[in-house]
Amino acid sequence: MYLPIYMGSVVRQHEWQFDDDAETTVTESKPVKPALMAELTWAKLYTKVMHKDLVAISMAIKKSQPPTAGPELKESAEKLHDQLQSANRTVGELSDHVGIESTPVKS
Repeated sequence: MYLPIYMGSVVRQHEWQFDDDAETTVTESKPVKPALMAELTWAKLYTKVMHKDLVAISMAIKKSQPPTAGPELKESAEKLHDQLQSANRTVGELSDHVGIESTPVKS
């Protein structure tokens, strides 16, 4: 089980390992901040590439109606919308945790 432990400016994550045969608990300390920064960096890069792809898809649809631009395309776009709304809520939660205001996005 992982639990975040706040130690000054460093957040550490402790893994608690329970030995059923012994009466002792072994703990292992892992820094959380590097893993958190890695996840956020990945998210920024991922969304940057995704934005480029979305621009290209939009341009292709504007230029010509692709043969698959029927219900399947609409369904996929709606699914993406829902997933991005969920991601935006997660960004809001992260913003709340670090004490900054997130930019509201209108649906």
